[in-house]
Amino acid sequence: MFKVFVEYAIKPEERESYLIYMQELRKREGRLELLEGTDQPGLFVEIWDGIAYEEYESLKQERFQSADNAEGQALWEQWIEGGMRKLHMWHFTQVSG
Repeated sequence: MFKVFVEYAIKPEERESYLIYMQELRKREGRLELLEGTDQPGLFVEIWDGIAYEEYESLKQERFQSADNAEGQALWEQWIEGGMRKLHMWHFTQVSG
């Protein structure tokens, strides 16, 4: 079993447009769960289920490269507190034994 975690903080003034975008993304991607910190509103964690390492690398490259085009910059760079340098992604596998 593999999971990918993506963590970042969304600016309060960008929350509504971010949530609309993420609602559409979750409809397209059935493997995506979105959580928000209860003690830190605006801190979000995406949990992607069943993502093999190769797929994770593609997902990560896609997310970070989207910041290199005008549309991506208008979204992620604008939404995240501190910009794309504050977006963190990790790939995990289940420990056996």
